[in-house]
Amino acid sequence: MRQNLQVAYPETVEITYAAKAYFSLGFARKLADLGIGVDVVSLGELNIARRAGFASEKIHLHGNNKSEEELAAAVAMDVQAIVVDSLEELAFLEQIAKQAGKRARVWLRVTPGLTVDTHPYRQTAHASSKFGLPLQDGQAAEGIDRVLASQSLELRGLHMHLGSQIFEDEPYRRAISKLLELAESRGCVPAEISPGGGWGVPYTPDGESSDPEPWIAAVAETVVDEYGRRGWPLPKLIMEPGRWIAARAGMALYSVGTTKTTADGGFVAAVDGGMADNPRPALYHALYTACLVDQPDEPADKAVRIVGKFCETGDELIPAVMLPAVQRGDVLAMPVSGAYQLSMASNYNLAPRPAVLWLEEGGLEILQPRETVDDSFWWTSTSVTKVE
Repeated sequence: MRQNLQVAYPETVEITYAAKAYFSLGFARKLADLGIGVDVVSLGELNIARRAGFASEKIHLHGNNKSEEELAAAVAMDVQAIVVDSLEELAFLEQIAKQAGKRARVWLRVTPGLTVDTHPYRQTAHASSKFGLPLQDGQAAEGIDRVLASQSLELRGLHMHLGSQIFEDEPYRRAISKLLELAESRGCVPAEISPGGGWGVPYTPDGESSDPEPWIAAVAETVVDEYGRRGWPLPKLIMEPGRWIAARAGMALYSVGTTKTTADGGFVAAVDGGMADNPRPALYHALYTACLVDQPDEPADKAVRIVGKFCETGDELIPAVMLPAVQRGDVLAMPVSGAYQLSMASNYNLAPRPAVLWLEEGGLEILQPRETVDDSFWWTSTSVTKVE
């Protein structure tokens, strides 16, 4: 991404990692060492980012319903930008900043009214989206006016996010143009532009290319053209990949337990995980592939349905994948598992979450140890506090 940005964009750029894709203290420290920024959406992610060594000027606080505690912490830490998501939040943040005697830097998240080609649950820029200030009805324009008039807020830039798993660059071009038309209409020249993330990665062998060059080129060209024809100085450009950085880095390993043939002739292999550690297939029918670790080159001649161990019919990781003969004890590897799996993991059925290992040539680290039920006070507390 850095190489592509150096070629495509002649001004200052920053790559920030969307922590929601996957975040832990050990992983966050590795990201901070790369010198990139981080987008956080909760007090927990904010605290991990600071403990990991991210400087305040590298942190952006996102979210559609930030709590008073989260906003106050971001104001006190003087983060690089608080991304305002609504007019109500704008007024709430202004009050918090005023009480703290600070001038908080903000971006406005604008919803441009575009529907991109991805699963509905991953679309975030359409007219009924729960995210951002809508452009069509004037809320985004009002937001700009109110921040520009505020003594406690400083408008640093505009932000948008179109969705996730996007493989077309044209929506970014159209949305950026809309964003800057809005800015011009309010007499605003954004010093920072964040077109969000969302560029896709393939999860199966027949998936589309994840090369970010078309995405970066489209964003950079549009920003340069739109600013150039208005005679504006180029802004700092912030790109926000999460999935693109983390997804392909992750490999999930499962042990096969029960295997069986169903009444309709299908063959099922159940593994020691499932929707608790990877809810994506159950949430929006995300597709994966898999192979047997000890038989990577054996003929894959049997259609196998990979299911989890949880008490839900929807606990299915892969509807069908061609594998060699599968039996109890085999280890199944599922690639492209680094994003939006463990970050959304649960303890459903009181299942412990798995260990996370970091493998690098010459070494192995435990980023997160395997969880046990006894680790969690939330599940095992026996104390009772009486409330009068």
